[in-house]
Amino acid sequence: MDKSKIDEILGSLGFGFPENKEESIAFEKSFKDYKFEADTRKIDSEKILKSLKPKKKATNIDYHRRTVLAAEIVYQLHQENTLGHLKLQKLIYLCQNSAEMDLFTNFLKQAMGPYDNRLMRSLDKQFKTNEWFEFSRGDYLKYKPLSKIGDHREWYERYFSDQLSEINFIIEKFRKTKTKTVELIATVYACWKEILEENQLLNDEILIKKFYNWHPDKSKFTRQEIINTINWMKNEGFYPKSYSL
Repeated sequence: MDKSKIDEILGSLGFGFPENKEESIAFEKSFKDYKFEADTRKIDSEKILKSLKPKKKATNIDYHRRTVLAAEIVYQLHQENTLGHLKLQKLIYLCQNSAEMDLFTNFLKQAMGPYDNRLMRSLDKQFKTNEWFEFSRGDYLKYKPLSKIGDHREWYERYFSDQLSEINFIIEKFRKTKTKTVELIATVYACWKEILEENQLLNDEILIKKFYNWHPDKSKFTRQEIINTINWMKNEGFYPKSYSL
């Protein structure tokens, strides 16, 4: 990394090198009695540099991409009575993370696992505007096909050409799966991912503890259900990619 780039990073943090004699004298006086007591082993320089990068602003194409992904999931599963808002959200979350997609979502820690309320409202609106589907909460099949069903597919194959196999794997794997089970898997996945991102020790006990700490509502799942889910994810190779057995 050249000096100009280092200066730019330090300047953004409020630091800079003295550039003349007067600044050098002032610098020495300011830090004469300073003691650096931080544990340098715990400083994650890569995370610091990533945090300095400006966040990309979402465009209409970004919003369209996530709508198209959701439309493909609904297109393949709308005749399954297990598909509703919650299951759709969990499948989007799993697709986004397992295939490492750059989607503009904001999945937060909710009682039902990772969930994005704004995303769901946006999808319902866009589905109806595009005449692809209409959501009906009270019906046996929640997503009613509209006159232009399938029109999303050209966009889908264009946007997700490199992730088609991963998306189809998830759709087929959870085609008949009940919402509660998908919620369990998605929450374990989110906890697993969080542990890795925080560079914590990873084992089943820590994963179970983090799962129960997610939200009080998670007490509805038994310890054995969580263990069975963890074992299934390991056997299927369905866990955050940065971890290898």
